[in-house]
Amino acid sequence: MVLSNPEKYNFYKFENELKKGTNSFKDYLYSVLKSEGIDQVLNVLKASGLAVNIFNNSKRSQQLDQIISYIITEIKVSELNKVANFMTEIKCIEYLFNQFFKEREEFFEEFEQIEDSYKVAAYLLSLETYLSEFDKGNNIGALEVIPWGKVSDPNTKHALFDSAIESTGLILKYFKFKQYEFKGVKRNISPKTLKSSSYHIFYSEFWNTLNDLLEYWQYSEVSVNRDMRGKIHFNITDEDFEINNLISNERFNNLRQGWQMGKVGELHQIFKGKMPIPDEALKKMHQSLDYLFAVQYFGDPLLEKKIRGIKLAAWIRAYQLLVEESKKFLKRRGKLSVFNLDKVCICKSFDKWEKFFQQSGFTKEESMEIIQIFTFDDKSQDLVDCPFIQVDGNLVIIPTLTSNADPSRALASNFLNRNIDLAFRGHEFEERMKVALNQSKLKNSSLYKKTDEEYECDIAFVLDNELYFVECKAHVQPFTTRQHANHLYKLYQETHQLNRIANFYEKNITLVNEQLGLDKDFKPKKVHRLLLTTSMFGTPIFINGVYMVDESSLVKFIDRNPPLLNHIEKGKHIEIRSDKFDIYEGELSNEKFLKYLNTPPQIQITRDLYKKMILPFEMFDIKRHVKINETIHYGIDLTKSEGELIKKHYNNVPF
Repeated sequence: MVLSNPEKYNFYKFENELKKGTNSFKDYLYSVLKSEGIDQVLNVLKASGLAVNIFNNSKRSQQLDQIISYIITEIKVSELNKVANFMTEIKCIEYLFNQFFKEREEFFEEFEQIEDSYKVAAYLLSLETYLSEFDKGNNIGALEVIPWGKVSDPNTKHALFDSAIESTGLILKYFKFKQYEFKGVKRNISPKTLKSSSYHIFYSEFWNTLNDLLEYWQYSEVSVNRDMRGKIHFNITDEDFEINNLISNERFNNLRQGWQMGKVGELHQIFKGKMPIPDEALKKMHQSLDYLFAVQYFGDPLLEKKIRGIKLAAWIRAYQLLVEESKKFLKRRGKLSVFNLDKVCICKSFDKWEKFFQQSGFTKEESMEIIQIFTFDDKSQDLVDCPFIQVDGNLVIIPTLTSNADPSRALASNFLNRNIDLAFRGHEFEERMKVALNQSKLKNSSLYKKTDEEYECDIAFVLDNELYFVECKAHVQPFTTRQHANHLYKLYQETHQLNRIANFYEKNITLVNEQLGLDKDFKPKKVHRLLLTTSMFGTPIFINGVYMVDESSLVKFIDRNPPLLNHIEKGKHIEIRSDKFDIYEGELSNEKFLKYLNTPPQIQITRDLYKKMILPFEMFDIKRHVKINETIHYGIDLTKSEGELIKKHYNNVPF
């Protein structure tokens, strides 16, 4: 993947420029036009959030009209068609959102017989009762709108559950835009109203699709065309960006699932014949995994780095307390005949939540900070990263949602969406890599020299007389399209720092020889630059003369551990190693290392899980990549495609 225009991912800058006002934004766009051209101006308008106005905000419409009118006066006649196409794309996207809102509002006007003041309360209640149907042990019996008996596939059930949760942020922000009141903690809602209100969840599936498409349009490249029948066709044309996001997420999820299966397998061995596994053992397992995941997310093995004055370990513990509180609440709740937030969900005043955290060892100041960061607002992604919702004078938690949350992922998303700096340098990260290099008998060391400036290289090592300069960056694993765009921009920025350091040491090779313990007259045959991160990549990236690679795949390569296939049958977890990649065979060499950097096998295999397809809808369709295979298999009931993929990358499989 080549980042041809990484500046288009610098959306925080564009959003801040927009906040300065229309005239100031015009001046900024003029400077961009003169230095980078009309294409980048349109990229800025997309990424700033001004271009598409999904809620029909008249002030924003006027602002965009003023800016477009100004741009037209400053560009060449030959460039007018680009602006015209840009405006056509905006109209197509806004048309779909408007049609969606119209259809949804017509439905709720007819079927959701409740005043606007209590629509938020009704939605939150319907969300909890909907999610409770996923867990028959906690089902309160208010809706029964999902035909679970007809859905046997566990992946489909999980997809329905996750989709309902992912849409919570969009729905609550829509309610805020409509200026619905967040009130009615003790207001009783009838099962009939709850059932109609639950259709917010079903409509949100469509909204999720549109919103995802919008983010790709804002931060990437999407072609938009309307045919003679009025149907709109979208094609995500920046395939490298899309594939990077999909594979990065998939690889991280596979890593987490592998760890989870390993831990569950250990418990099955310990408690053989004593099922179900005791709650206390499961609790300890989940807590252990939470910290393991957090280390992988944040790249800090001791979780001692501080966010807003609170250590990462304490943030994890604070979220775990809410998970445990939700589980306890669900055990007590049982079946209900009256449905209001106070009975169905966890409702406590700010003061009581503050006391709740203080009783667990947090200071008053820490408790207040935790509550603020955990409370849903305009910067929140959903009710996973921010589980508190303000209703009346209470902070409400949706217990089934929070009890199933992953604390580390929730916190990572929360901090990323608040644009909190999480690029920890991480001395421990550097030391882990030095240990891995030492075990592979690769001579390595940090480099440091102070002249008028400081030049500090995290790691330098030699392989087959070729020299590598390595910069280690502990990045949080991104997940959403927006987060991936921001992540790529940060990586691009960090190549400048690495190149400054590498350029200095290339000109002063005697310093390298001295600090690495090499012969005084050593001259490398070639020099390479490597940016190493804790977050996972979904495609090979080489930019500004720098290779980018993630710790997970690099350590496996250096340790000569090829990719694994996870297989579960009759409760047994089997890991099958691939023998299709010769770069893992024999001694480590520079030729194998460069081949790995250009085509990491983990990315190659995961890439084969996806195929570009057209997803049809009534008013539009989308041409994009869709997952068609799995990497974790239960039993031997495989699709033809899965069987072919396994044979392509693995030999000696037991099925």
